[in-house]
Amino acid sequence: MSDKWLITSNGQLLFFCLLCVSILLVSCERRDLTYYEVSEITLTADWNDSGLDDKEQKYGATAVFYPRNGGEPKIFMMGDRSGDAVRLPMGVYDIIVFNRSFNDFSNIAFRGNSYETLEAYARKVETRVDKKTRVETRTIISSPDELAAATLEGFTVTEDMLGNYSQTTYGRTAPSRSSEETPDGLYHLHFVPKKLTREVSAVLHIEGLNNIRSATCRLGGVAESIFLATGKTSANTVTQEFTPSNPEFSPGSPFNGTLSCEFEIFGLNVIDNNNLHLDALLVDGKTEFEGDCTNVKITENDDGTGSVTLILEASTEKVPDVKPEGGAGSGFDVDVDGWGNEINTDIPIN
Repeated sequence: MSDKWLITSNGQLLFFCLLCVSILLVSCERRDLTYYEVSEITLTADWNDSGLDDKEQKYGATAVFYPRNGGEPKIFMMGDRSGDAVRLPMGVYDIIVFNRSFNDFSNIAFRGNSYETLEAYARKVETRVDKKTRVETRTIISSPDELAAATLEGFTVTEDMLGNYSQTTYGRTAPSRSSEETPDGLYHLHFVPKKLTREVSAVLHIEGLNNIRSATCRLGGVAESIFLATGKTSANTVTQEFTPSNPEFSPGSPFNGTLSCEFEIFGLNVIDNNNLHLDALLVDGKTEFEGDCTNVKITENDDGTGSVTLILEASTEKVPDVKPEGGAGSGFDVDVDGWGNEINTDIPIN
């Protein structure tokens, strides 16, 4: 009886040991499978030639990897826009890197599910009807934020690239191995983003500037959106609203001068004969002056670093004289040599 019990016990013990070994082997195989599913890729970006304003430095960037097999894009947020590390499974990818994130822009939104169709478009657009002609016009009422991007097509993650990191560092933003330790184990992609939006520097020459309290302009022939992969604008053409200010009177004249401002656009679909319309509230607080500007000229100015500014110059019809609301004075401060002391009048520029 004892011998039979001993044999049974030994058999149970052997079965238990084999079961434990099997579990351990499966666990090891599972870890190896997980460990080698992805490759760590270091991303760096040089924004010096992007043409972005210095304030953009406080924002991060976004890297979007589009698998060519049609799978879901892999989106990585780069808290430090100059560099980060990402992990990717095997595959062939087309990549877009752009400043900020999909949700960080005030006046830009995004649409499109693929590398070719990812499109930045104006978030704030109104459809307006002309009171006289009843023609509908789509108008961007807030200029887009600055946008810059870089692309790379056909980046391949192969099987021998997988597992080039330590498990204990998974999720960190820095590479887990130094280039000195494993010179062949690290993979690096470098991007040099370029600006996609265009800055417009507008100057309006106005006869009767002293009669204007506030002004709004609408520029025709503007693109509604732009594709990040190609930098090409969409065919949808709209008008874009902007608010000129910064009044400067011509030397020796308290009446004539210029209004100016800078704003961003996605681009111009109409290069020649751009329509520019002016709406102004005059200093009497009730008279509205409107009309199409004349001598509209748009030229490009390249600063030599790849950043191109569009220079917009135009003239307006003579603004009629009106009596200022509340007494003498005009909508803007006047400081002209030979014309007496400066007249200080606080008038908001909308």
